Amino acid sequence: MLSKKHLLLAAVLTAAAPAMAGDDFGIWAGLSAEKALSKKTSLDFGVDFRSAQNLEAISRWGASVGVGYKPFKWLKFGAGYTYIYDRTAQEAVVNYTSKGKINGYNVNHGYWRSKYRFNFDVTGKVRFGGLSVSLRERYLLTEYAAADYVRDRYRDSKQGGYTGPTYVWAGQEFMRYEQAEQEKSSHNRHLLRSRLQLEYNFTNCPVTPYVSYEISNDLSKSLELKKTRLSAGAEWKINKKNIVSLGYIYQDGIDDDSNSDMHVLDIGYKFKF
Repeated sequence: MLSKKHLLLAAVLTAAAPAMAGDDFGIWAGLSAEKALSKKTSLDFGVDFRSAQNLEAISRWGASVGVGYKPFKWLKFGAGYTYIYDRTAQEAVVNYTSKGKINGYNVNHGYWRSKYRFNFDVTGKVRFGGLSVSLRERYLLTEYAAADYVRDRYRDSKQGGYTGPTYVWAGQEFMRYEQAEQEKSSHNRHLLRSRLQLEYNFTNCPVTPYVSYEISNDLSKSLELKKTRLSAGAEWKINKKNIVSLGYIYQDGIDDDSNSDMHVLDIGYKFKF
């Protein structure tokens, strides 16, 4: 016989299912290496890839290099560069007439474009026993390269008595269709990402769990909120040189990097030498 707790859990899951139905799911995987240049300075390299559309497509490849400087145990500065080859998924947008009436769709095909990203950040960390609390402020300057893509235009819903060719989109028949080349122009974006993170270091335990919350604000639009990211997971320090991590990310928001809310399985490996 089901208890009240089981019934409540089932009700919560049933209620949450429609909200998650429209969300995306992907895997983010990264490999990185870190080289200590001195007690206070380090150099790091990394490569990563991301999948999206419920694991049906690769959405990004990236490679990065960066340097870190830690003048004190509680303070660290960082700077880096990342090359990103990023895919924007197919998107359909309703077309309106000058009088505000729906008159078909513009369907933009998926396309790839290069992005060149520079980051500068400062991180402060304090410890309370085994608990570490850190705040990172990161400035991102991203240059979006120009890119060509294809647009399908569906116009004029089928009228009664029409016997000519029809073109179907979203379950509707249209009397006019055309395809054209379009261009996304190059532009820059300035973001400020603020991340609060909590970690707990257990005595004589190689596994460190963490939880973090990050917000992204557009500096070009009076700190307009663009995206939030909630993460939870753990790092496993296999030995002094090898670290693996596994986590879950929920990303909420729409910008040029993603066009839907996402649930992510985040996997990482770092080698220190």
